[in-house]
Amino acid sequence: MKIQLKLYGSSELLSGKGVLSFNLPKNSKIKNLRSSLMNLIVKKKLKNNLGSLPELAAFSNMKDEIVSDNYRLKNKELLSIIPPIAGG
Repeated sequence: MKIQLKLYGSSELLSGKGVLSFNLPKNSKIKNLRSSLMNLIVKKKLKNNLGSLPELAAFSNMKDEIVSDNYRLKNKELLSIIPPIAGG
C-alpha cells in the first residue's frame, strides 16, 4: 500500500518536494513506517543529521490527531511527521 508523508522542519532534508512516498505491506503500522524512514535515512547517508528522527518524531493523520505506533495505516493515507524540537 502507498503512504505519503508530509515533511516539516529537519525532516525536509529527505526530499526537496516536502512529501515522501512509501510502499508498505498491507496492515502496516506507524512502527513499520518508522523502520522504512530509518532505512531511507541510512540510504541517503543522513544518519548524522537525522538518525534519531524516526525514533523521536510524532506522526499525525489528516485530522491533525497524533497517532501511536500501533495505528494501522490505510492505503493512500497522507500523514505528517512532526520532528522533535530542541529547547524551550
